[in-house]
Amino acid sequence: KFNGGESIKITSTDASGNKSDEAVVEVKDTTPPVAPTVSEVTSESTQVTGTGEPGSTVKVELPDGTELT
Repeated sequence: KFNGGESIKITSTDASGNKSDEAVVEVKDTTPPVAPTVSEVTSESTQVTGTGEPGSTVKVELPDGTELT
């Protein structure tokens, strides 16, 4: 299994030993991030805190449909 962001170098060699130029392919990250963890939110809370995967964007949708990032 490859990791997203890795580069793979590919060549071919014929029966005479002639080697092709290198083709480089970057592995795409297709694994979705795990769900963020969120600290307890109560009717007295004025903020939402938690953690998510580094580099990901967290979206908060309020009861009125407003979205925060």
